[in-house]
Amino acid sequence: MAKVSFWGGVGTTGSSKVMVEEDGWRVLCDLGWDRPRSDLYHHPVDPRPGRELADRLRAGDAPWIPHLFREEAVVGTGLAGGSDGRTVLFITHAHVDHIGLIGWVDPVVPIYAAKETIAIRDALNAVGRAAQADPTFELIFAEKVMLEGERPYMLPMEAGRPLSFGPFTVTRYPVDHDVPGASGYIVESRGRRVAYTGDIRLHGRHTDWVKEFCHQARGAEVLAIEGTTLGAKSAETEDPVTEAHVDYVFGQILHNTRGLALMTLRPRNIERIEAFDRIARSYDRTILWSKEFAVFLKAYGIDAHMVTYSAGQLENIKASPNRYILQMWPKDIPWMMDLSLGPDSVFIHADGEPRLSSPAGRSLQRWLAQYHVPLRTIGSRGHGSPKAIHQIVEWIKPQVVYPIHTHAPELLEPSPPTIRIVPEYGRRYDV
Repeated sequence: MAKVSFWGGVGTTGSSKVMVEEDGWRVLCDLGWDRPRSDLYHHPVDPRPGRELADRLRAGDAPWIPHLFREEAVVGTGLAGGSDGRTVLFITHAHVDHIGLIGWVDPVVPIYAAKETIAIRDALNAVGRAAQADPTFELIFAEKVMLEGERPYMLPMEAGRPLSFGPFTVTRYPVDHDVPGASGYIVESRGRRVAYTGDIRLHGRHTDWVKEFCHQARGAEVLAIEGTTLGAKSAETEDPVTEAHVDYVFGQILHNTRGLALMTLRPRNIERIEAFDRIARSYDRTILWSKEFAVFLKAYGIDAHMVTYSAGQLENIKASPNRYILQMWPKDIPWMMDLSLGPDSVFIHADGEPRLSSPAGRSLQRWLAQYHVPLRTIGSRGHGSPKAIHQIVEWIKPQVVYPIHTHAPELLEPSPPTIRIVPEYGRRYDV
């Protein structure tokens, strides 16, 4: 009988790793950075260069899975390295807590993902290479840019087309998250199925994708579902803002702003970037991107309307502030001293950096107050509300559901006959 086990995301948000095993064959879904259990490594205290994985393993901050990682990466740990030839890895999306450790995987282990996930990984590496060549480059993508280890070969996997591996048949389905390529997987062996949502929501642009995944997974023996928002109490969590509403509010802000608009948003939220670009052009505004943002977007494949800014453009921006939107990194904030700013301007914080609760975010707010610039915050969570999580479970109606990627797994309360099990780290459960 197949077994399922969980090597991350147990009692914490992020770092989900779901393994299905049968007859010595293994399917592993996701391999990202763990949320530190040891709490030993926080910048500037980092693992030693060249020993990153070994240090993480010895500290308990990486999964102790034999025959997965490169032999040279686990020297001195006692963990068996090198592939066993019977392991395959599937990635749900390109956030670092799901993809961050793949650079240490033995090259014999196949790694599959959506083509969009591979494109984002390549774009992140392009940013890292640019940063190595330019000391003024700012690596402030909220997550690590250069992945540790080697650059692994990743195989694009088409949605809805099953892949056979040992006793397993694995099928990828697109789902909705705040990054392109987000996927759920169904792993089938001998008529029994394990479904894994990855990170998922119902208030994004592609609710139909989620419904189709749920339809395909209906009646699965096992469902592993993310539950990030379980236990969170806020109006935004209970009734999340939709991406369509974010677009509408962005347009309304531009409609009511006579001066220069400043903006920050996440580079990996490609669909929001493309939507904002369309909306900006409808108001005869050009978004001017920082060089860091532009390198990432161009490497991903977005070249149209990609205009970067520099000090040489200051006079044009000051002369026609209502024609521009300036995307800013924290290091660009002192540019405010050289721009024509005031109550007719606006700073739009759309889930980007810096986080307003951070020291840099508090500094940003002081700068805005200094120059009398209104602050508008807009955005939408990448994770489904508690209601949405329960709805997805109801649509699938699995025999057993395991809530992961959450601090409050006990708050998932499925309707009978579905049984909820709060998983233990590394324990194998029957499918």
